[in-house]
Amino acid sequence: MVIKESLRAHAYLSLYNVATDLVVANRIIPAEVTDPFFQRWKENQQQYKQEIHDNFRPLPVKEIPLYSEEMCGLPALERLKETLYAGEDPSQVYYKETTVKIVQENNLYSLELYLPGIAKDQIQLSKTGDELNVRIGNHRRNMVLPQALAALQPSGAKMEDDYLKIKFA
Repeated sequence: MVIKESLRAHAYLSLYNVATDLVVANRIIPAEVTDPFFQRWKENQQQYKQEIHDNFRPLPVKEIPLYSEEMCGLPALERLKETLYAGEDPSQVYYKETTVKIVQENNLYSLELYLPGIAKDQIQLSKTGDELNVRIGNHRRNMVLPQALAALQPSGAKMEDDYLKIKFA
């Protein structure tokens, strides 16, 4: 459930042109925990970790262990920082994805929106004047189109490699 919610959030952020560069999987039971009580939990987590890597690819995934105490106070945040970044610059961009592209091929234009994990039948499109309205569930974005596209009409759309590709003619 949490993985699916995170996937939707990733797509909704992309809809608003906010790129995601890193996924953090937290509360992973450490390998040194050998109590048989946690065996089934650890097996399930292995499956979920694989699902996270598969569903968010090509984004890098960092894992944070389940700590033995709550994350409260500055010392706990310092420990989290060291676990997560281990000497890296936390302001670096870990992965760069272009969430909105305009592509011209042979005098034809297409607007490409990165919407990972969203099926085409969940997307509603409409154009009014120079605005394209994109709706996914309760999320809607009105995009002011550049002049090259504003004068044209959408002539079709398809999902390909997590991009909604809208053709204009």
